[in-house]
Amino acid sequence: MVNINSAFTGNIPENYDRYLGPMFFHCCAEDLAGRVSGYPAQKVLEIAAGTGIATRLLRDFLPDEVQLVASDLNPDMLRHAEQKFSAAENISFQPADAMQLPFGKAQFDVVVCQFGIMFCPDKIQAFSEAHRVLTPGGRLQFSVWGSLAHNPLPRTTNEILANYFDGDAPAFLHVPFSYYDPVEIQQDMEDAGFDDIEFTTLDGECVFSRPRHAALGIVTGSPLRIEIEQRGDTAVDDVVDGVASGLGKTFGERDCRVPMRWMVISASRVE
Repeated sequence: MVNINSAFTGNIPENYDRYLGPMFFHCCAEDLAGRVSGYPAQKVLEIAAGTGIATRLLRDFLPDEVQLVASDLNPDMLRHAEQKFSAAENISFQPADAMQLPFGKAQFDVVVCQFGIMFCPDKIQAFSEAHRVLTPGGRLQFSVWGSLAHNPLPRTTNEILANYFDGDAPAFLHVPFSYYDPVEIQQDMEDAGFDDIEFTTLDGECVFSRPRHAALGIVTGSPLRIEIEQRGDTAVDDVVDGVASGLGKTFGERDCRVPMRWMVISASRVE
């Protein structure tokens, strides 16, 4: 069986970028890149770069002389990200597991991650690796989603899927919204050696022109598609239709705006 948490393969990266990017990630990436650009740095590492949504903005916001390294566990996602950059730009791409980074100690002034840490089975190990590759005084800056209680679009989608699958909804959509407790996150980060930990809660909106676009993004732009295909008893297109219909009833049929909440966390390596 495929590990659904890392199965961003085939045409999933394209659909992720096309549908989920504008709906969930662009505004968050602009905020994160702006925060990172405020730190003095010569070399920046992005982990879980995905299709390069935050990467593109990081490169735009950072001074040209700052070296940017974009990494991701999934080569298909990283190849999609590379297409957004010219050969002349000061950026390199490296397949990498966030829990086992292929870099030496104290190489980066900033480590940044947009909505990736939730997918790491061992959060403390991932934080420890970020701590290891940071220079003394370096900063870790990352974002996580708030709970499903504060994110109505994925919550409603889960409810639709539960009804669609007779109460046995695919599990994937719970993963991105499962790591939101500041007490737990702070303890994990402190266990990994971080200090000066700061939390910022942000509220925004998921914006999509049609419910079908949201359904296509959520179902075919994520490993949810793989999970549905693994089950083998329901066609992906039928699930898209069902989700689109349910979202339309809840949020309207056009120009939808749905509240969303996320957190940005920063910390220092003080030693």
